[in-house]
Amino acid sequence: MSGYSVEWAALHREARVYDELERNAKEARDDLRAAFARDRNTLGHDMYGAELARSMPEIERGIFDAFKTYIDELERVASDLNVNARTYERAERPPGERG
Repeated sequence: MSGYSVEWAALHREARVYDELERNAKEARDDLRAAFARDRNTLGHDMYGAELARSMPEIERGIFDAFKTYIDELERVASDLNVNARTYERAERPPGERG
């Protein structure tokens, strides 16, 4: 056989891998957000603590913006894999045979 071949069930399995990566990333993000909230007021009362407290909102924003970008990308990849899997499944299996 020549050309391109794909197993639609494998695409669904790979989409589930990305779904799990997304869940893990969301859990890590939430844990980190809780740690920032918990420890925000323990930066110290000297000039270094004051400077860190002043710059923390920007640091946090950068971190959580990166998390959002990563999570959105994982979600998009999983969704696209599922769409492709359904397309290949429709081509290979008549509607009455689908589960």
